[in-house]
Amino acid sequence: MSYHLQTRGPAYRWWRPLLGAVVLVAVGFACLTTFSALTAAISESTDQRWEMVLSFGAIAVVLPAVFAAARFGEGRRPGTLSSVDGRLRWRWLAECTGWAVAAFAAAAAVDLLLGAGWDAATWPGLPAYLSIVALTLLLVPFQAAAEEYVFRGWLLQAFGAWLRTPWPGAVLGSAAFVATHGYTSAPILAELFVFAMILCWLTVRTGGLEAAIGLHAVNNIATMVLAGGAPIPDQSTVTATWGDAVLIAAPSIVYAWVADLRYRKRTARPAPVPAPE
Repeated sequence: MSYHLQTRGPAYRWWRPLLGAVVLVAVGFACLTTFSALTAAISESTDQRWEMVLSFGAIAVVLPAVFAAARFGEGRRPGTLSSVDGRLRWRWLAECTGWAVAAFAAAAAVDLLLGAGWDAATWPGLPAYLSIVALTLLLVPFQAAAEEYVFRGWLLQAFGAWLRTPWPGAVLGSAAFVATHGYTSAPILAELFVFAMILCWLTVRTGGLEAAIGLHAVNNIATMVLAGGAPIPDQSTVTATWGDAVLIAAPSIVYAWVADLRYRKRTARPAPVPAPE
């Protein structure tokens, strides 16, 4: 059964996705409330590392709510959110992550050749920078995975169950994904929507979230690591030109093409050998 139809299992009823939404909101609210209580002591800190814990952690803790929505709201195994195999395909995720690293490393090399560099004024020193990198590697994979399970997983499958096609859910989920960010620059908003749709396309094409998680996580990690320890900017103040938006989108487009080729190669079946006459 196709990825976007995974909600339509034996327990499916038309109202199941609605109940799933209620469970998602309720459990998500409980997770966020608990996280806020546990991090109240650092909520006023201006240290970038604590800001990272708060911003990335607040997204990551929603992950159990998505699984609860599938299990208790929709009566299906949470693994069906991960892929058509009913589980996260770890080897495929690892391969996708490697291709994403290659794509963004190439993009960074091009930036350096074009004269891009770090802002020395924002350099926090090597020990602080290494701690930022460590926190990034620890938190961002969970943050990226949580967003994928919500927007490319549960939401896409909820609309897929009703409409039997993934694309209305993909468009609505991508718009919701953009809305959760604070950007106001039109080129950045457009690039973010394209990024989200690429993630949806990869999910549908590969039958799971692994390719989307790999791209999303590496994209965010690269952004943090290559910022050289600069403070996390207010998204509403970030601007870009349309040319910048095209360059930002380029690694994701190349990655999607490679990931699709690799997936088709992995799943290709060899032609049967003719029986001897």
